Amino acid sequence: MRAKPIPRLLRDYSRRYRWSYLSGAIFLLLTNYLTVSIPGEIGHAIDALRAGQSLVRYVAIIAIMGVAIVVVRTLSRILIFNPGRHQEYLIRRDLFAKLMRLQPSFFATTTRGDVVSRASNDVTWVRTLVGFGGLQVLNVAMALSLTGWKMFALSPRLTVAALLPVLGGVVAVQWAIRRVFVLSRTAQEQLGEISEHVLGSLQGIAAIQGFVAERAFVNRFEERNQAWLKTGLQLAMVRAIALPLLVLSGGIAMFALIAVGGPMAIEGCLSVGELAAFAALLTVLLPVLRSMGWMLSVIARGRASLERIFALLDTPEDRPEGEVGFQVAAGRGPAISLRGLEFAYDEKQERPVLNDISIDLPAGVMVGLFGRTGSGKSTLLRILARLHNPLPGMVVIDGEDLLSWDLGPWRKRLAVVPQRPFLFSDTIAANIALEREPDDAEVARAVVAAALKPDLQALPNDLETVVGERGIMLSGGQRQRVALARGLYRDGDLLILDDVLSAVDHATEASLIKSLTELTRGEGGPTVLIASHRLSALRHTDIVVVLDRGRLVDSGPHDELIRRPGIYRDTWLAQQAGAFHSEEAVS
Repeated sequence: MRAKPIPRLLRDYSRRYRWSYLSGAIFLLLTNYLTVSIPGEIGHAIDALRAGQSLVRYVAIIAIMGVAIVVVRTLSRILIFNPGRHQEYLIRRDLFAKLMRLQPSFFATTTRGDVVSRASNDVTWVRTLVGFGGLQVLNVAMALSLTGWKMFALSPRLTVAALLPVLGGVVAVQWAIRRVFVLSRTAQEQLGEISEHVLGSLQGIAAIQGFVAERAFVNRFEERNQAWLKTGLQLAMVRAIALPLLVLSGGIAMFALIAVGGPMAIEGCLSVGELAAFAALLTVLLPVLRSMGWMLSVIARGRASLERIFALLDTPEDRPEGEVGFQVAAGRGPAISLRGLEFAYDEKQERPVLNDISIDLPAGVMVGLFGRTGSGKSTLLRILARLHNPLPGMVVIDGEDLLSWDLGPWRKRLAVVPQRPFLFSDTIAANIALEREPDDAEVARAVVAAALKPDLQALPNDLETVVGERGIMLSGGQRQRVALARGLYRDGDLLILDDVLSAVDHATEASLIKSLTELTRGEGGPTVLIASHRLSALRHTDIVVVLDRGRLVDSGPHDELIRRPGIYRDTWLAQQAGAFHSEEAVS
C-alpha cells in the first residue's frame, strides 16, 4: 500500500535532517517559552509598581529575555528552513533522474507543461511545506501549549472563557482546509496547461507568425489564464473567509477576558498585574492564530503538490528485464533476428504498425530499410533501440531475447540518429560529443566521416559555433550531418540511421555512404541499419529490407531487387527517370 504523501516525505527526505529539525525545535521551544514568560514578568512589574517597589530587576529580566528571543528565534529558523532547501534539491534531482529513465510512451501521453509545473512550482510548494510549514506547525503547537499552560496557571476559569471562542474558530476553519486542497490541485494542473501552451507557442513561433495566427494563440492563452485566475480567486476567497474567522475568534476571546476577568480583578480573585499578564498572553496568542490560516493553506497546497510529485516519481518504468537484465558483450556488431514481429502503439488500433515480420540479419552488415511513408521503418528502428518494447521472443539479438538485455548497457551499444535530429543550444563540438568532454581527435574524425568539414569552414567559429535553439543557425542538411557525426563519434556496435540523408545533395550522400560502408568492412565492425526513401543511398548496402503497410514484402541485395517486380523496382525506375529529367533541365 502506497504511503500517504506527507509521511512518505518525512520518511524519504526529511528523516536525514532529523538532528537539524530536533535542534531547531529545541530553539523554537526556548523562543516560545521566553515569549510566554515575558507577560508574567510584566505582570510582576505592574504589581511591584503598584506596591511602590523598584522595577530595575524586572526591566533587566525582560530586556535579557528579548535579546535571547532574537538569538534563539534566528537559530530555530536557520535549522528548520535550511533542510527545506536541501530537500528541494533532492526532489528536483530525483524527478529529473526519473524523467531520464521514462520511455517515450510516457511523454507521448503527458504534456511538457505539466512536467515542468511539477518540477518547478510543485517542488517550490514542497520546500515551503517542509520549511515554513514545518516551522509553523511546531510553533503553533508549542505556542498554544505553553500559552495555555501559563493562562491556566493564572486562572483556569478565565482560560476556559478566553479559549472557547478560539476553539470555535479553529473548528469553523476546518471546512476551508479541504476546499483549499481541492482548489490547489486544480490550480497546479491549470498552471501546467499554461506552461505547455507557452512552451509550444515559443517553439512554434515561426509557424505562428508565418500564418498570422498570433491572435488565436493569445486568445487560447487568455482562456487558460482566466481559468487559472478564477481558481486563484476562489482560493483567495476561501482564505479571506478562513483567516478572519480565526482573527474574529481572537477578538471575542479578548472581549471574554475583559467581561470575565474585569469583575474577577475587582473582586480580588486576580491582581491587576495578573490580569495584565493574561491580556499580554492573549496578545501573544493572536498572531499565532492569524498564522494558522496561512499554515493550513501551505499544508493543503504542499500536500497537493506532494501527491503530484510522488505520482510522477511512482510512474512505472517500462523495463520488462527488471532491475538487472542480461549483460551485453560489447565490441562487435550484433546479429538481429525478427521472429513474427508485430507491434501497435495502441491496443485499439485496427491494423498494427508492424505485422508478422520475420528475417535474419547477420552481424556486421549494412542493412537498408525501404518503404513508403507509414510503412513502419521508423517504428522498427525505435523498437531495436528499445524506445518501444516488442512482445517477448519477437526480437532476438545475438541469440538472446531483446527484452532480456539490460536496457542501460544495451543503449550504450547503440548510436541512434533519428529522423528529426535534436540539437542543443551549444557548440557544434559539444553537440557531437553530447555527454562527454569533446575529444578533439575523435570529433575531427566524426566530422570528416559525416561530410561536415566543408560546412564548418563557412561558419564563424568552426566547431565552436553555437547552433542556437534546436540548431536554428544551421540548415536542415547541416543539422542532419551534425546528428550523424554525433552517432559516428559514439562508435557504437549498432548504428541506427533513420532517414538521415533526406536533406543532403547526391555528392554528399555518396561521401556519407562510402564512410558507412568502410565502417562495416573492418574486423568486428558495427551493424548498420539505414532507413531512406532515396534508393541511391541503399544501393551499396549488403541487404535491403522492403516494408509495405507494416509487412515485409521483399528483401535482398539492391541489384536483385531492381531486377524483380515490386515496389522497390518501381520506385527505382521512377527515381532514375526523375534524375534523368533533372539533368536534362540543368543542361
